[in-house]
Amino acid sequence: MIQILVNLLGNALKFTPEKGRVLIKAVEEADDVVIHVQDSGSGISREDLPYIFERFYRGDKSRNRRTGGAGLGLTIVKKLVVAHGGQVWAESTDGTTVTIRLPKENQAFLA
Repeated sequence: MIQILVNLLGNALKFTPEKGRVLIKAVEEADDVVIHVQDSGSGISREDLPYIFERFYRGDKSRNRRTGGAGLGLTIVKKLVVAHGGQVWAESTDGTTVTIRLPKENQAFLA
């Protein structure tokens, strides 16, 4: 869980302007824990959104690792969330929100 949050927060902070905000929210819904990481950055284009969890995919086509990273962070997030029996997805309108849904019965992520 630490790696998941580090990756998500790293992305959110990287793409949020200086006076922007990053919000983390966790709520219980029925048998799940839902975590939202929301930023007020520039967002992800509609064309890029379906691919952001794919290995080596980066919205920055310049392939500049300083501005776009290696394209592995969200892939790692997805693999870890799925390993915990959960789901992850992203929405991008005003900024980006990445949502993680994890089953409560899998308490390993709380340790």
